[in-house]
Amino acid sequence: MAVIMPSTVSGRNDIIKQIEESIETDRYGVDICTRKVLIPNASFPSSLEAYDTANPDFSTMLLSKRSASREMPGFWSVVYRYEGYLDALPDPVYELTSALDQEPIQCHPKFVSTLAGTPSAPLNGAVFVDPATGKPTADDDKGIFREFRSIVGGDLNPKGGIESFLTPGAEWRETSITGTKPTEIRNLGTIDSPTGENPTLTGRNWLLWSHTYTKRGMIYQVTTVWKLSALREWDSDIYTD
Repeated sequence: MAVIMPSTVSGRNDIIKQIEESIETDRYGVDICTRKVLIPNASFPSSLEAYDTANPDFSTMLLSKRSASREMPGFWSVVYRYEGYLDALPDPVYELTSALDQEPIQCHPKFVSTLAGTPSAPLNGAVFVDPATGKPTADDDKGIFREFRSIVGGDLNPKGGIESFLTPGAEWRETSITGTKPTEIRNLGTIDSPTGENPTLTGRNWLLWSHTYTKRGMIYQVTTVWKLSALREWDSDIYTD
C-alpha cells in the first residue's frame, strides 16, 4: 500500500504570473480581462490583490472578482477578473420585451360599443347593478357592471364569466455604461419619453418603470426601464408631477 507523504516546496517565494490571460467584451460593451498568477502558500491570502486594484497593463480596468484553487503543491492558483474598457466607453444597448398583460374587461375600448353596452341598453347578457342595493338596474347614472350572464335566451353565453382580457404590453430597456457613479434619482412612476429608437404606438405612452446601476470594476452599468401603457395612455392626472 502506497503512503502519500506531505510535500514541501522550497526556493522562490514570490508571485508567479502565468501565461494564461484573456480579454473579452460582453453584450453591453464592457471589456473583461482575466489573468492568472501562482501565490506561494506562505504568501496566501495576504498577497491577494484588493478589489478595485487597477490591471497592471490596462489602467481603465479594475479588479471586480477573484477566485483561487490548488493546482500544484505549495501554491495557490489565483484568477483575477478586471472590468472596465480598453479604448472608450460603449454606446447604450436597447432592448424591447413584449408580453401580454391582464386588464379588467371594463377597460376594453369596445366595452360600451360592442361588449357590454350600458345599463339602459345592455349587450351580451351584461348585468349592471345599483351599488346601493346590489340589484340590477337600467339607470345609466347608477348602474355598475357586475358580470356577463352565463345563460342568455336559454343558450350558453360565450362571454359568460369573462372578467378580464389580455392586452399586448411591452418594456423598453436602456443599458448604458458610464465612468462616473450615478447620482441622479429618476422620477419613477411618471410619464416619460424613452431614449433610443423606441417603438411608437398610437394611443399609448410610456411610464418610467425602474432605474438601477451596478458597479463593475472601473465603470457603472446603468439600466433604465420604461413600461408601455395598455390600450389607453397612462393617465396624466395620476402619473405626472
